[in-house]
Amino acid sequence: MVRQLEQGGNVNKKNNMKGVKHYTEDGEYTGSKHKMPDGKSHTGKTHTKSSKVISHKKDGPFKLKEVDSPMKCWKTHKKVGTKKSPSGRTKNGKVVMVSDCVKK
Repeated sequence: MVRQLEQGGNVNKKNNMKGVKHYTEDGEYTGSKHKMPDGKSHTGKTHTKSSKVISHKKDGPFKLKEVDSPMKCWKTHKKVGTKKSPSGRTKNGKVVMVSDCVKK
């Protein structure tokens, strides 16, 4: 019997991740999943607002970086305080504060 080739490889190609456990921040996850364009897997057959990031590691990473989390300075710089966002970015009508970094 001759098998057709699938785009990207042969149908005999093994899935090396079969049987590997998946986790959310709440614990082991066994439901359906989908892959996002960035390569990360999420819960659910399709993406919704309630989809969560899943990982092969129990400890994540699960949470996406918060938009307003304090940014770190480059290794060659040190933080001397905070300042208003140079781009003028606002949230809830207020200018967002960012780290003020100076060269060491």
